[in-house]
Amino acid sequence: MTIRPLHLEAYQKLIRVSLRKEPACIWFKNVDFLNVYTGKVERKNISISGERIAYVGEKEPFISDDTKVIELDQDQIIVPGYVEPHGHPFQLYHPITWSDFLLSGGTTTSINDNMPIFQPLGLDKSIKFIEELDVKSNLIHLWWARFDGQIDTVKNDKAFSMDSLGKWLHHPFVIQGGEFTSWSQFLKGDSTLSQLMHMARHQYDKRIEGHLPGASIETLNAMAAGGISADHESITGEDVLNRTSIGMHAALRHSSIRPDLPTILKDFEKMSPLHLSLLMLTSDGSHPHFLHNTGMDKMIEIVLEYGFNEIDAYRMATLNPVKYYGLDQDIGSITPGRLANLNVLEKLSKPTPIHVMVGGKWVKHNHTLLNESKSSDYNWLKNYFNNERKNLTITEADLSIDEGTTGVKLINDVISLPYSYKPTGPLSENELYMSLLDRDGKWIINTRIKHFSSDLAGLATSYNASGDYVLIGNDKKKMIQALQQVIALNGGIVASFANGDEITISLPINGTMSMLPLKELIKQSNDFVGKMKHSGYRFEDPFFTLFFLNSTHLPNIRLTSDGIYLIKEEKIITPVVKLER
Repeated sequence: MTIRPLHLEAYQKLIRVSLRKEPACIWFKNVDFLNVYTGKVERKNISISGERIAYVGEKEPFISDDTKVIELDQDQIIVPGYVEPHGHPFQLYHPITWSDFLLSGGTTTSINDNMPIFQPLGLDKSIKFIEELDVKSNLIHLWWARFDGQIDTVKNDKAFSMDSLGKWLHHPFVIQGGEFTSWSQFLKGDSTLSQLMHMARHQYDKRIEGHLPGASIETLNAMAAGGISADHESITGEDVLNRTSIGMHAALRHSSIRPDLPTILKDFEKMSPLHLSLLMLTSDGSHPHFLHNTGMDKMIEIVLEYGFNEIDAYRMATLNPVKYYGLDQDIGSITPGRLANLNVLEKLSKPTPIHVMVGGKWVKHNHTLLNESKSSDYNWLKNYFNNERKNLTITEADLSIDEGTTGVKLINDVISLPYSYKPTGPLSENELYMSLLDRDGKWIINTRIKHFSSDLAGLATSYNASGDYVLIGNDKKKMIQALQQVIALNGGIVASFANGDEITISLPINGTMSMLPLKELIKQSNDFVGKMKHSGYRFEDPFFTLFFLNSTHLPNIRLTSDGIYLIKEEKIITPVVKLER
């Protein structure tokens, strides 16, 4: 594919500027830049025509009075714009605020999860959304094609049909299939998943990214044979080696859910040399409270701290991902014909840029983001995510109906195990009531959860994979009060604690995204995480815990619209209760 293709006149002008027969729009005069192909810092002239680089060489360009001549300070250096190969731009923030964050750190392209738009909007509206976003955002957004919705039991979501997936894969902004989370069903011979994978790989010739935590080398072999060409779930150096040894690319992750990059890099010190061209970096959808620790610039810095040479570190964020996705004719290097996506650094040891250029235009200058988005810039999102939430009348009795005897015990942020309890008995230590309530009030599941908090009075949220309501707490009255506040906000997270602390995070866009500028959202997120940890939450990211309680791609027990579901056994053990109104 071609990113932002040129019309004929611009194409012909690009060639004339390269031949020095027409003046350049911009001339970087005798500057140092990182050539990711030669692996060297070179000093040359760089001329730009419109959005693209026309010439990189010794000769000076033809210029006019309109040509912008740029000379860098001594020691400053230009590197290609960074590429996020595995983006989740809907993690409390939305794609516009996510774009601001990435651009400030020098990331100029993000390849994104489509599920948060595909599920609520459907095919046609999702296509309109990504096309409008492309116009409104300075960041280049490209997209995945999911194969399932992660919230069913064994039946694939109808939204992810052959017809819908085919039309989505056909769109020029969609460059890969995945991330593929239903691999266990695929390996059991699920015919629908097999057809979807075959279509993405063999009919549309797309890359397919896996989601393969803990996969054995035998499983990795089978998935590679099925078309998986990359994975981001390595947590050790051995995991990376298992993937790269069979030709898979590996995205090394530094996220609020798994900040594994330092561990993996440390493991590399004890291992044989790796094929570094197969390595990429990703922040994998970190929630706002963790963003100060991640971003492509921060990850390059970590790689450098662990002794990797500069060219290898920068290739992981530029050339490697674009070669993997087949985008190297357009981005990822400072070479003729490529988009002028450039970062100006103080020096290579400081990956956070002073200036950032996208398509020949400055978007960050002198450490300041230009035209940073304001709340009024987000209003167009409501044209897509405008579902009003119904008023519901829920009683304490509703939260006690058919509670069952099996609860959810957290063993980390997102992995859970079933445990037994007596529904007539009091709450034990670190145990709370938990309910999943249909967003329209048609059904409910009541159970208990362990190790989420010891002092949480009442929490309600729409922030989960299905958009229904999760209620947790030791006081059912407080849980209902929190629910009513979330409904009034048209989505969000509301929590009250035993010590009297309260927190409210409004998420009126689809019940999952805030209208706040990112700096304010980061403060709210830090406050929530801090209060949760003070109340006994023992893991790193309570947002992911809430979001994945009803996601069936994770072990071992989940809440679904059918009931409490055991993943391995593919069995409902406590069915939903229909609410009569």
